[in-house]
Amino acid sequence: MLRRNFGGRSAARARGGFTLVELLVVIIIISILAAIAVPVVMRAVATANNARIKTEIDMLHMAIMQYKNEYGSYPPCVDFDAAGNPGRINKHIQRLFPRTPGGPTGFLLNAQNADYMKPNTAIVGWLVGYSDIPTNPMGIEGGSGGGRQLSGVTKKKLFDFDSSRVSGNQFTAPGKPGSPYIYIDSASYPIYDSTASSPAGPFGGIYYSHRAATKAVPNFVTPTQPYANPDSFQILSAGRDEKFGTDDDMSNFWPGTRKDYLDNLK
Repeated sequence: MLRRNFGGRSAARARGGFTLVELLVVIIIISILAAIAVPVVMRAVATANNARIKTEIDMLHMAIMQYKNEYGSYPPCVDFDAAGNPGRINKHIQRLFPRTPGGPTGFLLNAQNADYMKPNTAIVGWLVGYSDIPTNPMGIEGGSGGGRQLSGVTKKKLFDFDSSRVSGNQFTAPGKPGSPYIYIDSASYPIYDSTASSPAGPFGGIYYSHRAATKAVPNFVTPTQPYANPDSFQILSAGRDEKFGTDDDMSNFWPGTRKDYLDNLK
């Protein structure tokens, strides 16, 4: 049977798909849509991450408030005072638990473990709670133990930490392994308000004092403003860039990010 081929070129085109021009048009349209959509998606992801960090900061804030309600004061973030004298943490614990021994064989601080509590470790150090051992409420091995927890000791937690984000006694923000939460009690503000007495290390001088630009701290608004949370404490997160003193810093004393707050002041 004789078959005729009508419109062969059109049929081949139908079977072969798009022409080069049509493909280029499609690619250009997809590129334009991607250029519009990607920044929107990135902003949405960043907003969601910020909201998660802020929610966690608020939960940590409530846990520290619960600590104060139960024990009568906010815990210190460092052991020494503005003059560099040690002993604040031992005094704090011995006030709460008078049966706790002091001295070089005491429950917590000695030459081996004097760095156990710092602003970047204090949140975990205090909110893991106390043991039921009257003479060792922190449940920490003394002597050469270097601050290690005693095995088999149960503590009453004030915050349910995600163990996957606790390392070296630091609790890091979600998705930010290099950005631990920082806790500084108001009694420790003067310690961090001087370049001479600020402790060494990456967290020395990190908090919002609202002081002049000559201070080695992140400035906030004007030199005339007082400390943020002057009678309580500060909880800080370095945000997405994991650097303090930048626009994406987050805290328990403003909603959103540092940039959000500053933008609202304009």
